[in-house]
Amino acid sequence: MAISKNGINGSFSGKVGTVIGYEVGGQNIIRMVGKRRKAFSEGELLNQAKMRAVSLFMADIGPYFRVGYESLVKKGQKIGAYQLAQSHVRKEAVVLNEAGEPVIDPAKVLIFRGGTPSPEQVHVERAGQDLFIQWSNQKSLPDVYCVVLLYSEKKGWSSFRNIGAFADLREDHWIGAIPAVIQDPVYVYVAFRNADTAEFSNSVYAGTV
Repeated sequence: MAISKNGINGSFSGKVGTVIGYEVGGQNIIRMVGKRRKAFSEGELLNQAKMRAVSLFMADIGPYFRVGYESLVKKGQKIGAYQLAQSHVRKEAVVLNEAGEPVIDPAKVLIFRGGTPSPEQVHVERAGQDLFIQWSNQKSLPDVYCVVLLYSEKKGWSSFRNIGAFADLREDHWIGAIPAVIQDPVYVYVAFRNADTAEFSNSVYAGTV
């Protein structure tokens, strides 16, 4: 089913027969859906497995990727923030496990990207439900504050600290960051954001707690 946005002669979103319509970057895109008649090659099957790994990893934290890559989307570009993030994870963070299966290396994932300087030598420690975060930037970064994303891939749980301590304090104490019921490893991503421009830094993977 498709939704007509501006009457019968306007754009539409969804699928009509073998045609799919959608909007990216303010532009209406229409593409055909074809039928495949030959078997997939090993390389194609591997690429499909990689995309499944990417989709599963990003499924629960998609909104954060959209925010984190929004500034990279150029006006008129036919690819959106989420697609830019997908491309990054697909190209930079997919590795093969011992069984030869594609998995995501969380240490290689950039949740946020931008030109603000990144946190340096980040250290995190969990104490019960609280999280202590430290970084070592020596250069003063006025009007820059930290943001933190926590993600338990196994539980599909995440939490976002959108305004943390100012960067010049070099530490943050997040009270009640992790519910007591979350006992599985939690990935920690820390970034800086400029309060004036709203531009992020590249995020830093700080390990698990």
